[in-house]
Amino acid sequence: MNYLIYLAHGPAELRSEALYSLLSYFRAAPVLPAQVLIYTDAPDAFRQVLGERPDVLYPSVTEAEWQAWRGSANMVYLLKIGVLEHAAAHYPGNLLFVDTDTIWQRDPTPIFEQIGQGTRFMHDNEGLLATGNTLSRKVYRHLKGHTFRIGAYQVQVTPATLLFNSGVIGFRSHEAALLRDVMQLAEQLYATYHKHMMEQLAFSMRFAVDGPVQEAKPYVVHYWNLKAVRPTLAALFARYQSASHEELLRRLDALGLPEVHRAELAYRNLAGWQRTLRKLTGRRWRMPAFEV
Repeated sequence: MNYLIYLAHGPAELRSEALYSLLSYFRAAPVLPAQVLIYTDAPDAFRQVLGERPDVLYPSVTEAEWQAWRGSANMVYLLKIGVLEHAAAHYPGNLLFVDTDTIWQRDPTPIFEQIGQGTRFMHDNEGLLATGNTLSRKVYRHLKGHTFRIGAYQVQVTPATLLFNSGVIGFRSHEAALLRDVMQLAEQLYATYHKHMMEQLAFSMRFAVDGPVQEAKPYVVHYWNLKAVRPTLAALFARYQSASHEELLRRLDALGLPEVHRAELAYRNLAGWQRTLRKLTGRRWRMPAFEV
């Protein structure tokens, strides 16, 4: 069995992101390849838009479980690991976790087929930690030379350490023991250098122990850099919640988030002097004014 997993716990804006992602998934896959699992504290908000669907389930999670899943580091970023452990225990099969701020561009059926054959997925290979963006290089400088023990393994941050974006996580449920390793490593990384990306690095390092990781990027856009668009999405769903899925998608697509995501990312990746020059000449990147 295939399972597509979302985590939308907390702010209503996350539910709006998840709804857009789900609607894009229903459109991208002519024959839906997976049962959807939505881990949320507000299932009725999803039912208002999606209706009652036999292919969408809302696993029951207690407040104590939500808190425990934050780990000893008490980090919201670690909830993903707890959700995946719960899914692996209760819904055996091929698991594909997707962040809410995603838009499906292609049918994910081939991803599930590859997961079934033992391939593991993350969203995007961001390259070597040592030569990545400013934060990646800073993390590398703090962590290089440290040895971390996870289960039966010892891992180190080295010049060859690759960083993958964890907006997508895919693996088989019977491999779920690796999630304990990921949690253990993430907590050690947070204790060594407290940066939000440590969950992402922990998945990258643990998956690498067993072999290459495949990218889901050709299938799904992950607009992680557009947090400022969340109020617009929430306003759109509040205003048009009774509209058809086709109408909602038409209005959501009109925002052009994939293009905005790429434009902001291109600006973000400019050299520091280039960004400074653009600011001085009034050409700094700005979020478009969206109409709802």
